[in-house]
Amino acid sequence: MIRKYIEKQNNIPKSPNLIINKPILWIGHFVCFFILIISSVSYALLYKEEHKWLFIIPASSLIIFLISVWYMKMLKKQINDIHNYSIWCKDNEKILHQLLYYDNLTGLPNRKMLLDEMNRMIEEDKNIKFYLIYFDIDDFKRINETAGYFVGDEILRQVSCRWNSITRDKDLLGRLSGDEFSLLIKGDLDRDRLLEYLEKFRGILSEPISLFGKDYLISASFGIAEYPCDGKDGVEILKSADIAMSMAKKSGKNFIQFYTYEMQLEILKRLQIENGLLYSVKNNELYMVYQPMYHCETKALRGFEALARWKYPGIGFVGPSQFIPIAEETGIIVDIGKWIIHEVLTKFMELQRRYQFSTIVSINISVVQMIDSSFVSMIKDVIKETGFDSKYLELEITESVLISYPEQIIDIIKQLRALGIRVALDDFGTGYASLSYLQMLPINVLKIDKSFIDKINIEDSMNQIVEHIINLAHRLGIEVVAEGVEKEEQLNFLLQHGCDYIQGHLLSAPLEDELIINQFLSLQNN
Repeated sequence: MIRKYIEKQNNIPKSPNLIINKPILWIGHFVCFFILIISSVSYALLYKEEHKWLFIIPASSLIIFLISVWYMKMLKKQINDIHNYSIWCKDNEKILHQLLYYDNLTGLPNRKMLLDEMNRMIEEDKNIKFYLIYFDIDDFKRINETAGYFVGDEILRQVSCRWNSITRDKDLLGRLSGDEFSLLIKGDLDRDRLLEYLEKFRGILSEPISLFGKDYLISASFGIAEYPCDGKDGVEILKSADIAMSMAKKSGKNFIQFYTYEMQLEILKRLQIENGLLYSVKNNELYMVYQPMYHCETKALRGFEALARWKYPGIGFVGPSQFIPIAEETGIIVDIGKWIIHEVLTKFMELQRRYQFSTIVSINISVVQMIDSSFVSMIKDVIKETGFDSKYLELEITESVLISYPEQIIDIIKQLRALGIRVALDDFGTGYASLSYLQMLPINVLKIDKSFIDKINIEDSMNQIVEHIINLAHRLGIEVVAEGVEKEEQLNFLLQHGCDYIQGHLLSAPLEDELIINQFLSLQNN
């Protein structure tokens, strides 16, 4: 069937006809055969003893005839081989086309077909208008990690089948890669009709996908780009839709987001920060400031919290809330964190030697740093290299660390405690951890987040919460630090309810290197 179709489409005749239908070949056979007959008859009639040499004529004619027959047979075989080869090439061309333009898992068009189709549409009509939707399944990595890649692939197939069933005939649904899909909407739709159309794609995922006796709840984030407003060709439109989808995920996932130019600027700034971070340590662009922590009752200095700052040439000051998350996502935080620990311990070791006064120094640690296999050994190496007494080192971790890797983090905390290092739980109350976590954590210090302190004496319920946190921590043998204390009434409330330490602008803002020396001089004089 396929062979007949190929012959019909490409006008390839059957291989025997290539020989039989050629008159010149029949004429050649007839001439050879005619010469053989005439020469044989002539030899029989004219044969005499002295004319034996005439035998050469019919013999040569026979040889020529046999050679022609053999040649025709070989020619027929070669033409037949060429014919079969052409069919094989056409079959493989179809296979290559399938591999080049279609996704192997779902059978949907792939990225190349999508881009080619968009560029074809643009070339045919520069004034055309269409939409490109970029889908991404939310938290799909978690499904692969917990249920396995086989289940993940089956979910992708079922999701693609659901979406394909509601795609209009003239639109093009495709899979770009992994858990990323696209929908090329041909035709000019107003935004209300477009959103109504896309709601079908979001709503059809509301029903769980059942596999091997387990239900999986799936959602997706959608980014929308419009031609020609959001790009001049297929590549730019695809990039714009991808940016919009990323913003939809940041907005809380399972969300539909139109592309805006401001998104592009934000992405470009992020890329600039990301590239700058790679060389920030090498170029000495990072520096440290230190916020003092004081005893709540006596106002005596307890120690300092080391805070990283970055002055990026061309941009200026970049706040930690901007560059730390990017450093964590890219993994650069591991190298930056090592530099911070080495820089801080070196500096405080020098101050302690000079002024003969030891004080606690607290350093923030990222979850990415803690789960790094070499984290504890790195801490050991830096302490050994600098000679810093580990009992004055305090490492601050956040609640998110505990939620992500509770057992692993608890084991690491125990290893740090065994080295004499103090561990503090930072920003308590802002994450997902509950008070029950305090029972299982081998920590020394609990730091109440500034958002709680700001509402002291403003909301009665917050007063009770802060009081309860302080009392519970003390019962568990944990010291309490209140962050962001900026008012006298906040300090008085904390003092009244037995808070151990405070830090905030009320007593001191973060200090640069030169001002820390004044703090040590003051302590030395006292």
